[in-house]
Amino acid sequence: MSEITVTGWDVLDEARAMLRATVAGVPADGWQRPTPCAEWNVTQVLQHAALDQGAWAAVVSGTEPSGQNPFAPSGQLGAEPLAYTAAALDGSAAAWTGVSADAESVPTPLPGRTRRLRRNWRGR
Repeated sequence: MSEITVTGWDVLDEARAMLRATVAGVPADGWQRPTPCAEWNVTQVLQHAALDQGAWAAVVSGTEPSGQNPFAPSGQLGAEPLAYTAAALDGSAAAWTGVSADAESVPTPLPGRTRRLRRNWRGR
C-alpha cells in the first residue's frame, strides 16, 4: 500500500484512509462475495468507490473523466485491489490539493450542482 497523499481536507483524508484500510482487510477470496447492494459484489463496490473518486477529481480539476460510469461497475479492476485503490486515491488527491482554503464551493459530478465547502473539513 502506498503512502496516503494528504489533500489538506481532513474529512477527505480520513475517508481515504478508511477506504484503504477496508480494501486491505478484504481476504483474497472475498472479492466476489455479495454485498447489501443487491446487484454488486465486493469488487464492484470497490470499483464504484474508485471511479467516483475519479469523477470528482475530474470535475474539481477541470479535466476529462475516465469515461467509465461509477454506477455501472464492470467488476474487472485490471490491477490488484490495493494498487487499483491507490491509483484512484492518488489521482483524486492531486485535484483536492488544488482547492483553495478560501473556496466557498466546488463543482460536482452531479449536473447543475456545486458542493459548499465547510470550514471544518480542513480541521483548522
